[in-house]
Amino acid sequence: MSKLEIIKVRAILALALLCAAFVIRIPRAAPVLETKDYAFFLSAEMNPLPPKSEEIILTHFLQEPPRFTISDEYAEQLSDFGYLTRSIFLVDPRTKLLESDIDTAEFLEKDFAIDLNAGGPQVLIFHTHSMEMFADSDPDEPMTGVFGVGAELARVLEEKHGIRAMHHMGRFDVVDGMPRRQGSYERSEAAIRQLLADNPSIQVVIDLHRDGVGPHVSPMVTHINDNRTAKIMLVNGLSRSKKGDEITELTSLPNPYQRENLAFSFNFQLAANHMYPGLARRVYLLEYRYSLHMSPRSILLEVGAQNNTLQEALNAAEPVADVIAVVVG
Repeated sequence: MSKLEIIKVRAILALALLCAAFVIRIPRAAPVLETKDYAFFLSAEMNPLPPKSEEIILTHFLQEPPRFTISDEYAEQLSDFGYLTRSIFLVDPRTKLLESDIDTAEFLEKDFAIDLNAGGPQVLIFHTHSMEMFADSDPDEPMTGVFGVGAELARVLEEKHGIRAMHHMGRFDVVDGMPRRQGSYERSEAAIRQLLADNPSIQVVIDLHRDGVGPHVSPMVTHINDNRTAKIMLVNGLSRSKKGDEITELTSLPNPYQRENLAFSFNFQLAANHMYPGLARRVYLLEYRYSLHMSPRSILLEVGAQNNTLQEALNAAEPVADVIAVVVG
């Protein structure tokens, strides 16, 4: 074998080893698991919020958590279905929001107050997709991803608002040490139902994620107390699909708490829009039910996206806790 042939063989072997190392590394790196590239989705960030001072009045109490009330003028505006789908909700084209799904007067009158004297945790935070990471996360350190944000939210809820939170760190998107996103929601259900059965004091359930957006989308941030803060988004499933003009109710994915979930997200969104304008993107409505069928006060919360930094996501924990405290006050 000539020297040239030996050099070629060595080069091929080196390239093969490099490729093998890269393939082995992929499962540990938690790749972007989800993207949303729809033009309508991005345009949601362009919708300005109406002036806050004339619409929502936040009343602070010395001995009680703050609460907000809606002016008559704004309540009338919220009763306009077209306004809701332009300013509060963002409906994915794969599903259909019906006017009968939303009754803003009913939603505003719902009492979401929780019993803070209940023995045990009042809020459960978990992660159906535990491998979701941020731009500067260390793939070998789970706490630099959504786990870290969940822990910070639990800490702020308890230390600032006296709301006890349980942070569950089950990994439902990992099977036998390997990433497996498909089936995560099904695998999480048994564990979450058991936690709820074992802890009847839990009254709010939060499935905390980070979003996945296309590579052309800039990091979605706002500034709160001079800190770059990742924007948040609530997701609700309607258990209803749409293809063309055909609408199908997904009876295999029932959600007995769908209306309560929508009402909870609606009130959360109004409070967030007033307290921290620009923090919350519109409530995103999709066709499935996700993890929202096990408790009437359930939310699926997206904190930032894969192109936000961990610190930007952590900075969102305090305003999110403040909003939760208002809604459940």
